Amino acid sequence: MEAIREIHTVKQGEVHVHLPTQFWGQQVEVIVLPVPRQDQFSSPKKSLLGCLHQYANPELIAHEHEAWQEAVSEKYRPVQINS
Repeated sequence: MEAIREIHTVKQGEVHVHLPTQFWGQQVEVIVLPVPRQDQFSSPKKSLLGCLHQYANPELIAHEHEAWQEAVSEKYRPVQINS
């Protein structure tokens, strides 16, 4: 299936499309869609930075840099067996 895609400006309610000879005498489907404006593609970037600040515990903020290491060492600490 051969397709042609062209962008045209509607002037006085009309669009004129010149088709190649292979389309002559055939039925064709015409679909008209508005082209999105450039500003529709760009949406302001949203950030999650600070969205959970109401749940912060100020007392624990100072320990954040070492929290992961402490959690892992507690979970995987070797078990000592007393014989």
